[in-house]
Amino acid sequence: MKYLKTIINDAQKNWYAVKILFESIHSGTANLDKIDEADYDSSKKLYEESIILVEAATIKNAYEIAEEQAYRTEHEYLNTYEQLVKWRFVKLLHVFELNDNQLNSGTEVYSRFIHARKEDDIKDIINRYYPEALDPKEEPKPDG
Repeated sequence: MKYLKTIINDAQKNWYAVKILFESIHSGTANLDKIDEADYDSSKKLYEESIILVEAATIKNAYEIAEEQAYRTEHEYLNTYEQLVKWRFVKLLHVFELNDNQLNSGTEVYSRFIHARKEDDIKDIINRYYPEALDPKEEPKPDG
């Protein structure tokens, strides 16, 4: 009977893409002899947005599995500048149910709709949501 229950449960599972936010917390004083001026900026904080795939029976179950995975992913190490870096889980940002239960090349793993003001053009959208995609010569403009 347990075998039949496992088959039924597996058949009812779906794939979810879960967006997770991590924060990099740096402590200690950087070793000045190792600082590369072009690469080191202590005035900024670093976050990582990660998207993982989760197989679960429900969206609630996908949240639970992803949260457990996020906590297991936390880690720490000494960086190049001899500072302790701790990567900490901050928040589950979004869970997206995949339309396909089989993962193949080209399977959409994440999607979201962006609601924008009518006066926003594509440059405004890129500046606001994807500043890392800006041409290096372009400076992000203040959100307004």
